[in-house]
Amino acid sequence: MALALIGQVGLQAVTVYRRRFIVQTEERVESLYLGVSPQRLWMLSLLAAAGGALLLGLVANFMPLLVGVGAVAGFLVPRFYLNNMEQQRRKKFDAQLLDAIPMLAGAMKAGMSLLQAMEQVTREMGPPIRQEFAHALQENRVGKPVIQALFDMKNRLRSEDLSLTVNAISIAQETGGVLSDLLVKMGETIRSRNRVRSKILTLSAQGRLQGIVMIFIPWLLAAVIAMLDPGMMRPMFTTTTGQIMLTIIGVLELFGWLVIRRLVAIDV
Repeated sequence: MALALIGQVGLQAVTVYRRRFIVQTEERVESLYLGVSPQRLWMLSLLAAAGGALLLGLVANFMPLLVGVGAVAGFLVPRFYLNNMEQQRRKKFDAQLLDAIPMLAGAMKAGMSLLQAMEQVTREMGPPIRQEFAHALQENRVGKPVIQALFDMKNRLRSEDLSLTVNAISIAQETGGVLSDLLVKMGETIRSRNRVRSKILTLSAQGRLQGIVMIFIPWLLAAVIAMLDPGMMRPMFTTTTGQIMLTIIGVLELFGWLVIRRLVAIDV
């Protein structure tokens, strides 16, 4: 009865987490235009978890602790993949935004409205900025104010450069300023920020490299020792003491990487 109760509670917990997972990833998948349903992504996560558990289980002689670690790591792989795609898409959008702002300003100086200028951007530029501007224009056609559509775009992309631009457009519309001139100044400001950011990234590259080296060198050394003398490394995977040591090592390395990442993260 106790096992049945534990199984029922576990099944309910998985069901609740599945619903939360689908709700959280639905908007992200749609914003990335992947064409993959959240349900399929959930199935891929389960398959990755099974693959990670099997792979680490084969390496560690199916020790429960490491099998669990492999399952969790495999389950998180699709989510990490989504995060990486979002970051790459945001970087590409920010690079395109530097060209789109002068285009918007030039079109408005030529007598176009903000909506017409945005339509010109969708015609002359590629994705992802074309997709985002087209989505904002479509929302405007069904009744949403253009500034609200831009704010939704800002919240969806979480881009600092876009946030500055949308806030500037909102202030210009409220105060009655010349939007084209404001966009020109905003483009210059964003370019200046990017130059400073690039210089900071160059100066902090050594610290980031140290963090990467700190993480991978111990595991590479362990792999080399395992190939040269498998018997020496086998207790690390087959005994309780060894598994506890591996867990402590992983936690400490993760903590060190987070500290170094925090030290070299400089806001501009």
